Amino acid sequence: MKRNSILFVGDHAQKYFAHGLNSANTQYDFHLLTYQRENIFTDEPAKAIFDDLSFPFVETYSIGGLHKDLIKNKEHINFNCDMLIGDPTELLFQAFVTELFLIEDTPIYPIVLFLYPVGMHSLDARKEISALIIKMKVNHVLTYVIRNPQDTFLKIMSALNELDSLSDFVLIENKIQNLDYLFGHDAEILFNA
Repeated sequence: MKRNSILFVGDHAQKYFAHGLNSANTQYDFHLLTYQRENIFTDEPAKAIFDDLSFPFVETYSIGGLHKDLIKNKEHINFNCDMLIGDPTELLFQAFVTELFLIEDTPIYPIVLFLYPVGMHSLDARKEISALIIKMKVNHVLTYVIRNPQDTFLKIMSALNELDSLSDFVLIENKIQNLDYLFGHDAEILFNA
């Protein structure tokens, strides 16, 4: 059976990473990419952490700066995932998606699950989220938003256990309350994977 890779990106996604690991489904590989800001008290520089591997991030904390650091450390990060989970208001997630679209040998784009943004910072990020969504829509990325992630995420993880492959995700999308389809069904390649 083909193993599928699920990548959680950012602090908000990290909260649900353990739910994925605890789902005890062996057909999925779970990965986590997070950013840790510099610590001025201990003189520790900013870094990114992919699973258990950490590497320095020296550029500015902006989409452009994080994107440059992702490119510099590309050999440490698995961009080839089948499902991508993250909060679209987080800069690391936006930078990751930016790089994902620039990779020329990507066979298909992953299914993307947006975690519903929390807090006031989501209001400040509307412009960036719009640009991200337009880019994803143009590239026909199958995308959903998870409203009320606390309750919905466990339902998604247990529903994944019923699937032979993540390419069958469309079969469960209507069965899960608070999982809303955004766009991407017109991409025929998703159904031929």
